[in-house]
Amino acid sequence: MFNFYLKWLIFIILVGFSLAIYEDQIGKFDWRQKYIGKIKFSSIDSKSAVKKVFVATEENVIAALFLKSGDIAWRHVLERGSSGQLQLMQVDTDVITVSGNGPFIVRGWNPSSGYLHYEWLILSEKSQKQTETLWTYHQGKLYQVSLKEVTAGKAEVTTYNVRSGTQLFNYSFRIPDVKNKVCRLVGLTLVCLLDEGKLRGVSVIASDDSKVLKLDAPHPAFNNENSKVSQELSCSLDSIESTVDFPAVAVVCGNIKSVVTVVQNEFVQDSEQLSLFSGVAIVPYSGGSHIKLVTSHSDGVIKLSGTVIETGESVPEVDSNFHQMFSLSDVDISSTLCTLRRDRTISCQLLLSGVDYSIIFIQTPSKIVWTREEALTSIVAVELIDLPVSDVDAAIEKEFDNKEAAVDLGVPSGFVGMFFRRIMSQILQVRSLLLTILSLGESTPSKGLLADLVRDQFGLHKMIVAVTSVGKLFGIDNLSGEIVWQKYLKDIKPFHSLGKPLIPLYIQRTARHLPHPAQCFLLFKHQKTEESVIYTFNPINGQPLGEGLVPLGYQVIQTSLLHATDEEFLKAVLLLDSNGKIHVYPKHIDSVVLQHAKSTFLFTANSDTGLIKGYTLAYSYKQNLVAKVVWQIKFAHKITGIISKCPLEKVHSQGRVLGDRSVLYKYINPNLVAVITQAEDPLHKNVLSIHLIDIVSGSIIFSVAHKRATEPVHLVHSENWVVYSYFSDKSRRTEIATLELYEGKTQSNTTAFSSLANVIFPIVERQSYILPSGIDAMKETITEKGITSKHILVALNSGGILEIPWIFLDPRRPLGDIREEGVIPYIPELPIPAEAIINYNQTLSRVKSIHTAPSGLESTCLVFVYGLDLFYTRVAPSKTFDVLKEDFDHMLISAVLVGLSVAAYATKRLASRKALKQAWK
Repeated sequence: MFNFYLKWLIFIILVGFSLAIYEDQIGKFDWRQKYIGKIKFSSIDSKSAVKKVFVATEENVIAALFLKSGDIAWRHVLERGSSGQLQLMQVDTDVITVSGNGPFIVRGWNPSSGYLHYEWLILSEKSQKQTETLWTYHQGKLYQVSLKEVTAGKAEVTTYNVRSGTQLFNYSFRIPDVKNKVCRLVGLTLVCLLDEGKLRGVSVIASDDSKVLKLDAPHPAFNNENSKVSQELSCSLDSIESTVDFPAVAVVCGNIKSVVTVVQNEFVQDSEQLSLFSGVAIVPYSGGSHIKLVTSHSDGVIKLSGTVIETGESVPEVDSNFHQMFSLSDVDISSTLCTLRRDRTISCQLLLSGVDYSIIFIQTPSKIVWTREEALTSIVAVELIDLPVSDVDAAIEKEFDNKEAAVDLGVPSGFVGMFFRRIMSQILQVRSLLLTILSLGESTPSKGLLADLVRDQFGLHKMIVAVTSVGKLFGIDNLSGEIVWQKYLKDIKPFHSLGKPLIPLYIQRTARHLPHPAQCFLLFKHQKTEESVIYTFNPINGQPLGEGLVPLGYQVIQTSLLHATDEEFLKAVLLLDSNGKIHVYPKHIDSVVLQHAKSTFLFTANSDTGLIKGYTLAYSYKQNLVAKVVWQIKFAHKITGIISKCPLEKVHSQGRVLGDRSVLYKYINPNLVAVITQAEDPLHKNVLSIHLIDIVSGSIIFSVAHKRATEPVHLVHSENWVVYSYFSDKSRRTEIATLELYEGKTQSNTTAFSSLANVIFPIVERQSYILPSGIDAMKETITEKGITSKHILVALNSGGILEIPWIFLDPRRPLGDIREEGVIPYIPELPIPAEAIINYNQTLSRVKSIHTAPSGLESTCLVFVYGLDLFYTRVAPSKTFDVLKEDFDHMLISAVLVGLSVAAYATKRLASRKALKQAWK
């Protein structure tokens, strides 16, 4: 019996070791962060042993968070778009959700594990819209309130058994005087807001002759009949956290919020007027009374106060102030959980939802338990910024860059100053060596997270600057994934280009130019005036540069970064306004722009009309910059995408060696852009067209059309090739097409490319492939010198990031015999090997885009994937040919070198002795 157990023990140990292959690589060069999005519904669990917070978000996600840490216990990502939009979340014995836009899907989830217990469907009429249906839940019954006929003062209620889906009742009731559809379900009461600011309410479980609740003055501005403000004031209803037996709703008119409760079938308006961004919640208190919790925000600090509604007395144990390292924004109370202690004092836990999409869990008195930065689910622009050098390296650079400048401490310039700087730099190096040997480090508490942010030897350590659509900026350490700094900008919103949010982000100056700080440029729109707003900041520490947010007073329709710099290594940004005028930021770089005006071109595109215009700055003069239209193209179809080449890309090889040892030269046009147009056709249903346009001359270099091709469409444009994917309606599959452009066997110009000298129509090689998976995003790898082979990174809708070598997508793959090096036979199906998934088993949901950046190593490309989740890693398309492997035997090579050195020295002695003996003969 002992031998039997011993065999099983050995077997289990061996299985454990076999499962640990490559496990040491997990998380070494990559990290993943899971998010859920902006909160829509939430509920704090008070029954389970391991308490959780259940949330439903705007990203169609239902999840449970651990109450102590805020980590995700379980998460389910529902369908995309309106078909997965959450309409209701209620926590009972199960977590009940209603999602969809007709038909509706009712699901019940296990609160502990997140397993699906039941799921059933509610069909609806085709004309029924999402805003016409409201939902509520009470005692095992699901109530569907249809407001399709609310303009006639009529609503229809359908009741279901939430577990079986059986329809129990169906009845209708009337609400007099209702002329619009601004209605909310507050508990079991349907509350509607009239145009005059009046409230009407009816219980959804009452009969047709039920009592109608009325409130004629929910806002003070409507008490004054002669007030012009009351005539122009628009009001809305806002749901607030309350109980079923004491439901409440907030009436928001202008910048003032009023709380209205339902007490004994009567509307009762609270006398206190709150600000628009105040959070409100009502929780039960002792003796049948209730407490009104109110949050306010001031200078990055959240203040919480409590008042007994029935008596108006304050609750001192609830009053608290909350602050943390990063400034907090305006918040709303999403859900609460208050407990009454034996000494009759109350303790509350609140889940707050910020206007910057942050989630904050607080506990009285004055304790922030955890925060989640859910704004990272709405990233629209990303850049990887080089970090500054260390203090020692900065001293060395200062020594050689400032030879003639006078140094500090009164040391004169010239060779004396250079000698003094050399001594100081040597002292700093010795100090750094001693600190490293003694393991004391150089970080100090005052530096915080910025202490270790210095450039490494191979340029692998960078700062990820992420800009979100809500106006929040983040600085993320790419090695650890920690948020180094964050900044929230109020009253701004992104542009919308081709149906997607857009925020131009430019690097005007990197951290390589000491002593000048790095500088980034952002362009927004003002929420109220619609005018453009500029924001410049230091990407290393997040601090604003200059005046911070600067309103321009005009609307910008196009921007471009000029690659020429001034004497301070600062690049200019060109701004084209809606009146056709050119502006430069900063203004003092006008002279630099004028020097390059003849070679500077811009273009604009209108996605709806299909019109593309090209501008030139060649007609500019010293007093004024002029943007003149030189060409325009009018497409008959809608433009859905415009993709240009990466400005950081470098082409290492200008040609391709063929089988007969001749060279086929690449058509490398830096002014080439790919324009995607889509149109509905009565015969072919959907037609997808790809146009390659030279934006300097306006010439259409190449066009191709695909019939019965629909979205999603993704395109990658690099060097002399284009890769794009689409969904084929005819074959019901995802297809990838590649285009490769060549000049021929004779190169037109070996030094520089000109779009105006000769219009060359290239030779185009084409091929199509089949990918057995849907695609969410595509991006090519990029390296510093362009020597490394190109790979295509494809985000699959299954959650994997597939790395496809260009050899598989090469349009020159032959159908017959292979006559060229580096070319494999053509096979239409593209493989998806497991080893090509760079995120292995770390599934990524709802990938929006992939950002790649070069590192200091030519073999390595840095990859940042963002969407609902964040993922960072590094890839080496041609392997790490410039770095020693991890299993390199340093001891062996050291022994060999020592042996060779000893042998060389001994041989030298023996040879000298032999030469001496021969000389004496």
